[in-house]
Amino acid sequence: METRENPLIGVIGGVGPYAGLDFFRNILDNTVSLRDQDHVSAILVSCPAIVPDRTGYLLGQETENPAFGMFECAKRLYGAGARYVSVACNTAHSKRIFTPFADMAGERLPGLEIVNMLETCVLHVKLNMPDVRRIGYLASQGTYASGVYYEYFRADDGFALMEPDERGRERVHEAIYSKEFGIKAHSSPVNAKARNILLYEAFKLEDRGAEAVILGCTEIPLAVNAGDFLSPVIDPGRLAARRLISLAAPEKLLTS
Repeated sequence: METRENPLIGVIGGVGPYAGLDFFRNILDNTVSLRDQDHVSAILVSCPAIVPDRTGYLLGQETENPAFGMFECAKRLYGAGARYVSVACNTAHSKRIFTPFADMAGERLPGLEIVNMLETCVLHVKLNMPDVRRIGYLASQGTYASGVYYEYFRADDGFALMEPDERGRERVHEAIYSKEFGIKAHSSPVNAKARNILLYEAFKLEDRGAEAVILGCTEIPLAVNAGDFLSPVIDPGRLAARRLISLAAPEKLLTS
């Protein structure tokens, strides 16, 4: 069977590193393949040292906008030939970060298409989950404090986002960032305490009437998966990976 190479897909990883690997795994898992040669051509750049913490920046703890480091990663992908790129980080899609990043890429990397993870997520819900409007989400404190998800899931479109209470948001953030048990510090394997916190806070959202739960940090799918929940689970990383495949090699996109 003749195999034609698809346009190169690029992933900006390192934000965090294991989350980038999980995003890349989503590309593999959503590709129709029976052999090595059937998989799409893709490249992952993981340069965590040049991309400041996104939550830290949004909370005023970092002075340098991560957009500049993300752009440097995009340049490396572009130089390698990638023309469809996504950033494997929910918080990076805050418009305070993502807009200057996309503007730099648009001005200096002609022909590069950047898949916005959260725009893809909203479109998925509108097209495939038309009756879902009360949506709970688990995320970092930077994502909560900056209102990233409210920039995309707008009340004008009928969406009602549901967050954990104040202590719950702190606990979810600890599950991601704690040096003792958080996913960033203990990614493989994930500490059971982090997993249990995330499940507990998700179940509380479901009890309050969430019709679906978004895993709103790319580290969270390392700890929990759709089979752990009663409500439908939305993984923005998986959706963005599928969007990249649909652009670069639509015939290879696995039916969901």
